[in-house]
Amino acid sequence: MRSDTNILQNIPDGKPVRIFLPLLNRPERVRAQCLYQKSEPPKFSLLFKSGVLPVEEVDIEKPCIISIDMGGPTVSLEAMIQKISNQQTLAMIVQKSISHDQMREYFRVDAVTRVISKSFQTEHFNNQTEPWSAEGHTVDISGSGILAIFNEKPQPDRPVTLEIMIPSLEPETIKVLAHQIRVQELHDGRFEVAYHFDDITTEDRDKIIGCCLVIQRKMLRLKVMVKE
Repeated sequence: MRSDTNILQNIPDGKPVRIFLPLLNRPERVRAQCLYQKSEPPKFSLLFKSGVLPVEEVDIEKPCIISIDMGGPTVSLEAMIQKISNQQTLAMIVQKSISHDQMREYFRVDAVTRVISKSFQTEHFNNQTEPWSAEGHTVDISGSGILAIFNEKPQPDRPVTLEIMIPSLEPETIKVLAHQIRVQELHDGRFEVAYHFDDITTEDRDKIIGCCLVIQRKMLRLKVMVKE
């Protein structure tokens, strides 16, 4: 908790941050922008624009994930809501900080969705090879990369363009630049390929993280049902 308190002290008052809010009786989480307000650590407040905070739908019994861009590595915190006031302010208390590696694992979930790996070709970047593409499906997905299976072996170009269909309530396709970390041929002749994202917008990363949180919540509910 000491290091988490130090993190809070280093966040400037009025700093814009992103929060993933848990909702009542729903697996989805709402992503919202807000302003960080200093208080006595481990406490702090978050201020929202009028009408942004879905007060009646927020589940205060579940932790929130807060993401802060500090101009270098993104700082992520898990925190609980202590109080909602004025319809636009959350009084929070930090539970723990989440490291980059923990974030990668925290937001990594088993998910099967369509993915296309393509050669990256622009007028400014041409690797002198013929354009190619390979279609497959993901095995798991996170905010920093995917594990996918293809019927044919994708080229080991760096970078490649990945077109990933986000399996949300309203599916959409995002494009990211990535590179292969490893490739393994499976017993049936297909290829399992791990990719790391090299260039992805904050908006698209948030979409992936939000989707992962929904899937995690569904899996948790399934585990509870099985135990019961």
